[in-house]
Amino acid sequence: MAADPLQLDRLSDRLTALMREKLGVRADTLPVALRRAGRKLPRRLRQDGALILAAIERSQNPRLARVTDGDGPERAARRIEAYLSGLDPATARARARAYLFADLAFRLAVVIALVIGVLAWRGYV
Repeated sequence: MAADPLQLDRLSDRLTALMREKLGVRADTLPVALRRAGRKLPRRLRQDGALILAAIERSQNPRLARVTDGDGPERAARRIEAYLSGLDPATARARARAYLFADLAFRLAVVIALVIGVLAWRGYV
């Protein structure tokens, strides 16, 4: 089955919108969205994204479009959609905020310990 360029364009738009919503990626096209998502996507899903991009590129050439697997990009898109639909952006933001506060607290504790250490070393404590 040959890859349909219109179907691949719809698939690309659907994935881009989902990445925008779930990952907070600011992009208008799928190649840019995949590049900006980076390591927010697991390696296997980045490979699936590359497969979709290759199919889109091949679909632009009529001869290559005939030999392109039409189901491969669709399966890859379903895997990416399944992963993205399981993500909760609010939880990710809360986790990032918690990591930020934990990092700040640790750094503050280290600075306080160093100040107390210097004061003890100098004989003020």
